[in-house]
Amino acid sequence: MNAPRKQKTPEQWLEAVKKDGIALKRVPNELKTPELCLVAVQEDGLELEYVPETLKTSELCMVAVKRYGAALQYVPDVLKTSELCLVAVQKPHWALGFVPETLKTLELCLLAVQKCGYAIEYVPEDMKTPELYLVAVQQGYLALEHVPEDMKTPDLCHAAVQWQGLALNLVPDTLKTPELCLVAVQEDGCALMHVPEAHKSPEICQIAIQKTGWALRYTPESLKSSELCQIAIQKTGWALRYTPESLKSSELCLLAVRCWWALEFVPEELKTSEICLTAIQNSANAFKFVPARLIIPVICRAAKRAGAAIFKRFQQCASHITSLYPR
Repeated sequence: MNAPRKQKTPEQWLEAVKKDGIALKRVPNELKTPELCLVAVQEDGLELEYVPETLKTSELCMVAVKRYGAALQYVPDVLKTSELCLVAVQKPHWALGFVPETLKTLELCLLAVQKCGYAIEYVPEDMKTPELYLVAVQQGYLALEHVPEDMKTPDLCHAAVQWQGLALNLVPDTLKTPELCLVAVQEDGCALMHVPEAHKSPEICQIAIQKTGWALRYTPESLKSSELCQIAIQKTGWALRYTPESLKSSELCLLAVRCWWALEFVPEELKTSEICLTAIQNSANAFKFVPARLIIPVICRAAKRAGAAIFKRFQQCASHITSLYPR
């Protein structure tokens, strides 16, 4: 049996922290020793938060930020040195936000955004340059959110969407050209949601859908064709949800229900035993979308073999089944 929290000896706490650095949080302050705290921050730099101020030394803080740059937030200001901050910002975290303004240099800020583009948010205004913004968006597209509108250039936006297509959402409408939108959807088909309607052509929609079937959701109804919907459904059966009713066929629905939840979007008149059984064989959860007229013993057996727990619907339709298959 584990010793109660207050009754554990320093040795027992040391063993606990060796197994799990987070255990330091549970150690009573009067039992925290330099050795114990060192073991904890070696395991997880953020455990520096639970080290008593009197035990925080330059050496201990250095160990913590080497393990996890953001541990800098728990370092007392009097112990924050240029060397310590330099180590912290070279980790891929938001450590720059915890660097005192007086210690922020252009070199330090450049290193920070090279590791984490979002660190641009914490760069002093007088150090932000077009070159630094470019480095930032090449490391993390959300960095574009911290670029002033008048500093967003075609080259900068191109770099951002090339890294992550969804960055198109952060590009000013005046800079969303057909060419830029194409780059965005080639990287991530779902970027189609941020493409202006005027730029949604059959070609760009097809490229987006070939990347991900989800893009069908953002395709104008007038551009949806049987071929395009089939491409989308081959990528993900869920795309059936965004397929026009007039384009849904038995073949298309059968293809879609490889993803069982697509059965919900199969028109009632197109639901056949084959389609329902295919969906159920992929997951017994599809059972809840089977029409009462098709709940026959073979489907129930298939659901049971798949480990279904959804028999409430079967019970609701018991009378209907009995009428179809009387004893």
